[in-house]
Amino acid sequence: MEKEQQPKFHRGSALSIFKSDRREDFMALAAALIIAFGVYLFVG
Repeated sequence: MEKEQQPKFHRGSALSIFKSDRREDFMALAAALIIAFGVYLFVG
């Protein structure tokens, strides 16, 4: 039987402004927390 070829997914993007994926992930997490805190203050 032939192995089915799995599509290859590239992590990251050419549009990224960060050199490392880990830094980009942490900045996205920080932005999400700031937005969530802002919504909490605005609604609460």
